[in-house]
Amino acid sequence: MFIKITKNAKGIGYYHLVESFRDNGKVKQRTLLSLGRVEDGKLEALGELISKHVETSQIFDLAKSIDIKDTYILGPLLVLQRLMDSLGINNILRTIRHINHKRLKFDFCKVVFTQVCSRFIKPVSKLALYDHWLERLYPVMIDHNTALHHIYRSLDILAQSKEQIESYLYSYQKDLFSLTVDVVLYELTTLRFESTIHDEGTLPQFGYSKEMRTDCTQVVLGLLTDTDGIPLCFEVHPGNTFEGKTLENIVDKIKERFSIRRFVFIADRGLFSSKNLEHIRAKKGEFIVGMKINSLPKARRKQLYDLSKFIPINDELAIYESTHGSDRLIITWSKSRADRDRKAREEIVEKIRKKLSANKPVSRSFITNTNYRKYLIISSSENCQINDAAIEDEAGKDGFFGVITNVRSMSAQQIVTNYKQLWKIEDAFGEIKGSLKARPMFHWTDRRIIGHLVLCFLAYYCEANLTKALRENFLQLQSKSIEKKIIKQRPLTVVQAMQQLCDVMAIPVTIKNHTYWIRTDIPPNATALLNAIGMRIPPKLLET
Repeated sequence: MFIKITKNAKGIGYYHLVESFRDNGKVKQRTLLSLGRVEDGKLEALGELISKHVETSQIFDLAKSIDIKDTYILGPLLVLQRLMDSLGINNILRTIRHINHKRLKFDFCKVVFTQVCSRFIKPVSKLALYDHWLERLYPVMIDHNTALHHIYRSLDILAQSKEQIESYLYSYQKDLFSLTVDVVLYELTTLRFESTIHDEGTLPQFGYSKEMRTDCTQVVLGLLTDTDGIPLCFEVHPGNTFEGKTLENIVDKIKERFSIRRFVFIADRGLFSSKNLEHIRAKKGEFIVGMKINSLPKARRKQLYDLSKFIPINDELAIYESTHGSDRLIITWSKSRADRDRKAREEIVEKIRKKLSANKPVSRSFITNTNYRKYLIISSSENCQINDAAIEDEAGKDGFFGVITNVRSMSAQQIVTNYKQLWKIEDAFGEIKGSLKARPMFHWTDRRIIGHLVLCFLAYYCEANLTKALRENFLQLQSKSIEKKIIKQRPLTVVQAMQQLCDVMAIPVTIKNHTYWIRTDIPPNATALLNAIGMRIPPKLLET
């Protein structure tokens, strides 16, 4: 190729990019590109035009050899792989695989990892994961050839290894971070099945549903966490189990399997019973348990509802300490709780008044409803009246709450503060049921149910540690921003970060028969999560 100047009839010259070629043995020329009129200083501009033309030609030539077929979800996989390595989850899964299941013909760790990722990306049934979502995940980190029976088989192995996993993660966390877990939180919830089947195993049963789904069978889940909300272990009980009968197993587990020398057991008042407290004492444990004040004798209750005996802590809270047998009984009065109790009672009384003003016989269910009955004077279904004395008596109980404890080393205010930590385990249930969607369950045998819940336990174990890291990172940033008078309102949540991480994709680019994996940009919230766990931003060109 060369530049040739040609002139028109008026003698005006033009630059042309010309190429020589042979045609039947004769040398000929053809114009490739017109480069404009011949002018002073045109040569520099001409160089730029030629450079652009060459670059464009190279791009078009390259494009002919590039093949992009699909995109794959990458972001959550990078974070969860890092977590499962750093928290010891992969260690225990590999141990289970190599020691207990040497003949497995599939990658057990990858199959479990895939299912944990699914809980964060799209928590669906195992069948839906296999049918629709497996092929959308970055194939370098998971196996697209995973069979459906491999997924189900992994649940069986998780169920068999439940206690081994719990013990290992507890000891690994303790050794890694030098933690002494001496305060543990315990609470129960129910998880439903979208089914009435209750004869495939002993666990799915009809019972009192905290989700108000009496039309479905369920199981009762008891969860134990530390005060950071990190789960320690869980127990699964038949769906018709009374929650007060679940405590003994979990206390035995704390003392014997976790080898905690001193533990303070914190639980809601549903776990209060003399038998339960004696069992904790027998294990040399301490407890902080909610107590129903109305369960005490009437004369005793009258003393405890006397606000003049309370010591104010601030405008919102007052505390009174007494005894119950050999234990400490701490009664709190909270303004916010009093407002909540008053509002709930007023709503009930208003419903009663509307029902009675209708001049119709009230239904039997209305009379037997405990929320309504205590505010009624009932002569017959046709003669019910508002009990003003009962309303006034209930108003005198607004805002009061009791806690019983055998802990001597804490002040009354410290006892109450520790008891209030129970919100963390309620938050855990919210995440397990909500974003991780542990229910509804689509398994019917006891083994598969437990395997599914072990999987959800591992997913929440990752989420709880992510939440802890984000909170700590938020406090560090806030302390720095205070100096600059810039204060963020609240820490980033795992759900927010994961939503953005799901937008980080891996794209396979094939150039001249060689495939390269390129990642898309990482959004700000996702970057914040990576920073919080000390993870470097991966390069654009991924290592395979």
